[in-house]
Amino acid sequence: MTNTKNWIIRRARPADVSRMIPLLNKFIQENQILPRTEEDVYRTVREWVVAEAENTQIVGMGSLAIMAHDLAEIRSLVIHPNFQGWGIGRQIVEMLLAEAVFLHIGRIFALTRKPDFFLKLGFQLTRIEKLPRKVRRDCVFCPIFHACDEVALIIYGQDLALVDTSAGALGVSKNGKTPSPVAPLWVEANHEKIS
Repeated sequence: MTNTKNWIIRRARPADVSRMIPLLNKFIQENQILPRTEEDVYRTVREWVVAEAENTQIVGMGSLAIMAHDLAEIRSLVIHPNFQGWGIGRQIVEMLLAEAVFLHIGRIFALTRKPDFFLKLGFQLTRIEKLPRKVRRDCVFCPIFHACDEVALIIYGQDLALVDTSAGALGVSKNGKTPSPVAPLWVEANHEKIS
C-alpha cells in the first residue's frame, strides 16, 4: 500500500463495504476486534465512518453502535498499520463523538487493548460490569469472555461540550471544528507521530 498525504473522514456508504472488509479481516485475524461479517457491515453501514485515502483505499474506520437511549459504543476502530500515528484514529473518534452529541447520547464507551489512546481523548477508565447491556449483547458470545484483556473506558456527554455540532453530525476537521456533514473534508497529514 502506498502512503498518501491526504484522506477524508466521512460516513461509510454501501459501496465502501467491499473495501472495508479486508482491513476489518486483518484485525479480526489478529484477534484485535470482534468478528464482523460482510452482511453485518452492510446491515449497520449507517453506523460506520471511514477514512479514505486519495487513491480510494479505505485506511481506517470505526462505528458508533447505539446500545440504549443514553448509551453507545465506539467499536471496530481500526487504522491500517501504514497510516497509524497520523491522527486518523483520533479524527474518526471525534466524528463518532460528534454524532453521539448530536443524538443526545449521554454515555459513550469503548473496549480496547490501547486505553492510552482513549484516555488522551478524555475518556475515563470504568468497569465492564457497569455496562451490562454490552455484556449481554456481545461479551457473553466472545470466545475469551472469561479471560477478557480489554479495558473499558467511558466518556460522558457533558464532557463533550467542546464538540461543535452546530453544522450537524458526522463532520470533523483536523482542528476539531465541525464542517457541513455532506461536504467531504480533505485533511493533510503531517507525517509526524501524534503524541
